[in-house]
Amino acid sequence: MAMTRTISLAIESRPECIELLGGAVNGLCGLTALPPADVAQIELAVVEAVNNAVEHAYHGEPGHAVLVEFRLSPEAFSVSVRDRGDPMDPLQLTAPVAAVKPDRADPETWPLRGRGLSIIKSCMDSVEYHVGDGQNTLTMRRTLKGSRPA
Repeated sequence: MAMTRTISLAIESRPECIELLGGAVNGLCGLTALPPADVAQIELAVVEAVNNAVEHAYHGEPGHAVLVEFRLSPEAFSVSVRDRGDPMDPLQLTAPVAAVKPDRADPETWPLRGRGLSIIKSCMDSVEYHVGDGQNTLTMRRTLKGSRPA
């Protein structure tokens, strides 16, 4: 019977620490048979999730911990991002994304914020969010065998 392997990383709530995480995700995904494009999507989702914790839960304030737990099983690669900052409204995860059509000629219409959850959801097969005991947890999962769910 195949086991689930787990590793946890703790980073400080500083943007420059997030870039280190990308390399870790890339290395861990190398243990899977995922193609490079899928690895890049997972890396993007994890970086977005941690960036959201730093920016929104901790309001960009350094000195707080963001815990990232990776789990690799024969069926899936999953990542949980935990913080103890301000929680997100859980309804944001299920809210439809506002359709804003930017004007390519006008940078003022280009959305610079509010796309993180959409990016995460588009890169992963499932995304869940839970708040409990003063801890916020965003869990993302990517199926490894067979085709991705529609």
